[in-house]
Amino acid sequence: MSLSTYSSERQWRLGRVATDLLHSRGLLLDLVRKDLRARYRNTIMGYVWAVLQPLLMMLILTFVFGFVFQGRVRGTQPGQDHPYYVMLLCGLIFWQFFSVCLSRCTNSLLDNHDLVKKVYFPREAIPLAAIGSPAVNLAIGFVLFILIQLVSGGAPGAALLWVPVILAIQVVLIMGLGLLCASLNVYYRDVGYMVDVGLTLGFYASPVFYSLADIQDRVAAFPRGDTLLHLYMLNPMAGILTAYRQVLLDNAAPDLSLLTWPVLCAAMALAAGAIVFRRNAPVLADYL
Repeated sequence: MSLSTYSSERQWRLGRVATDLLHSRGLLLDLVRKDLRARYRNTIMGYVWAVLQPLLMMLILTFVFGFVFQGRVRGTQPGQDHPYYVMLLCGLIFWQFFSVCLSRCTNSLLDNHDLVKKVYFPREAIPLAAIGSPAVNLAIGFVLFILIQLVSGGAPGAALLWVPVILAIQVVLIMGLGLLCASLNVYYRDVGYMVDVGLTLGFYASPVFYSLADIQDRVAAFPRGDTLLHLYMLNPMAGILTAYRQVLLDNAAPDLSLLTWPVLCAAMALAAGAIVFRRNAPVLADYL
């Protein structure tokens, strides 16, 4: 007769993360389904909100920046002519995916504290499952974007094949930051507030409702404009969102120099998040 015993030493092993998650894939899928059901429970329109949210946000921002401040924004590259609302939606759906995922991952352990205290399973499953619901919303929003692009006279081309590559970079970045923030938020509840403030700042510091070309033009007027541009590009979402637009709007392969830094950030974030989370996993229940 063999007995399965709890071992903190076993839980600390970083190399077991992938194996533990693979063995608990059923639980991971159950958490995703539970989150999807809870998200739209007691709503009349249900999943229609996954379409309405980015669409209404697009209309609001289009009115503010495309009508009130008309002439102050333009397409993705000099000489390119894309409807502003198409450019806006292209950045908005991928930013919202990043923002919602990181916010939900950060608070996931606190929201599921009863489960963490009562059952033993790889704790990483909880913040990673928090990505599932926003991923479904992203898929719906992406279909909406393609339809609006077709109605506007545009059409995706062969460069569309780059989208999974860019998305993989973004997902790895989210996973790393999500694991890191989720574990730290258990010990320091300030982390949740810091993430909220950081995401608000990131929305304006990322090319969501404007293009990278706009930033390049404006910093060129400043002394040491190259330094300012380099500082701006330290935000990995700047390169990721611009790469999406190059692929989906310009039908061109992304500038790989824009993705080099996001790839490094994603790798470092995943390594840091996995190490910190796994080291703290055995005692998380004591602080919840």
